[in-house]
Amino acid sequence: MPNDTRPVAHTETAGAQLQRLAQALEVPVEAFFGDAPLKSDALEAAELLRLWQAIRDPQNREALLVAARGFVEREADASLAAE
Repeated sequence: MPNDTRPVAHTETAGAQLQRLAQALEVPVEAFFGDAPLKSDALEAAELLRLWQAIRDPQNREALLVAARGFVEREADASLAAE
């Protein structure tokens, strides 16, 4: 369908989402394309997002989420134990 506007609408939506993400991370949108210098935390967050996008298998994505949740839980437990 040559007159189908779905790809354009999707691009606009993706662009808006990318802009919101860049604002939340306090980095320029170009940071997601490797074109801007970033501070360390933002660079690592951008890398993590790129890696997430590269994972296509839903089971692998779920395994990554489980691991990340485990890291957060262990840090929270350690913080509570230190109090």
